[in-house]
Amino acid sequence: MKELISAVSCEPPMPPSDEEMMQHFNTHEAVFNKVYEIMADCTEGSFHYPPLSPEGIMILDSATQEIELPDETSDEQDTPVYGLLKPERILLDSLLSEIGCGLVLVDRQEREMADSAKLSLAMPYYSHGIVDAGTSKSFVYDPELRSRRNISITEQGDLNEIYRRTYNDTTLYKPIKGNWYIELDHSR
Repeated sequence: MKELISAVSCEPPMPPSDEEMMQHFNTHEAVFNKVYEIMADCTEGSFHYPPLSPEGIMILDSATQEIELPDETSDEQDTPVYGLLKPERILLDSLLSEIGCGLVLVDRQEREMADSAKLSLAMPYYSHGIVDAGTSKSFVYDPELRSRRNISITEQGDLNEIYRRTYNDTTLYKPIKGNWYIELDHSR
């Protein structure tokens, strides 16, 4: 009988390159812009979508029998979630699936001047590690990123190679197009 030997690498998987992420963005640019448009036009406050939901959670009753919580309410009883009605949530779910992002972090900062708000989005595309240590790459929409202090934006080199050379805690940004960026966040 032959024995199979397998080797497992201790090296974490390599995040997608900036070129791969830019190509992905360019291929799906209309979808990214539609996600932004929905969040800008239909939502309220700062939040993450999809929100934490009781769907599929099992609760044990006093006799330790499982009770399943009900699924979403019917269309007649649809309650907006951060301003999003059920048709918008269904569309967002479809769009996020198409671009391979599981969620959107929405940061809306209201301004004192005439119903003005600054809206930024972060859509994690790759993540490896745990909460306190790991690497992630996200698509970010932020119209004021260049004006913020202590932000590292680079147009040269691949973000993966830059952080691997220094191997320190790092947050780097690379412009894609307009107010869209790639964000690499690495902590050890």
